[in-house]
Amino acid sequence: MDTAEVTALVQERGGFASADETRTAISEVLNVLGSRDLGGEAKDLAAQLPDGVSELLLGEGEPGEHFGAEEFIDRIQKNLNVSTEQAEHTARAVLSTVTDAVSEGERANFVNALPNDLSGYTRWT
Repeated sequence: MDTAEVTALVQERGGFASADETRTAISEVLNVLGSRDLGGEAKDLAAQLPDGVSELLLGEGEPGEHFGAEEFIDRIQKNLNVSTEQAEHTARAVLSTVTDAVSEGERANFVNALPNDLSGYTRWT
């Protein structure tokens, strides 16, 4: 997938009104994810993502924090100023699209690097 395809799929899954709103959601979710310690998996995942998306995952901050799904969703909720339900839906739309954009092997490695309570957000249901 290229950047436009990733954005379009997140927009469709997330029900966002515009491409700008979609890009903001992608940025916030991947920045929060990038701040979590994934044991080096963030770089491997980013290597398979298109330009415009991959750098968001590598972010500006120092990776290495340990937190589960509750903190992940809380951070997205705060950053986007949305409800918990909207933050969960946004996380699922972004993470499921990101995992759909990479190889099956990388998808498995990425999901295995996440805590169990967070890995559920990588599947679109």
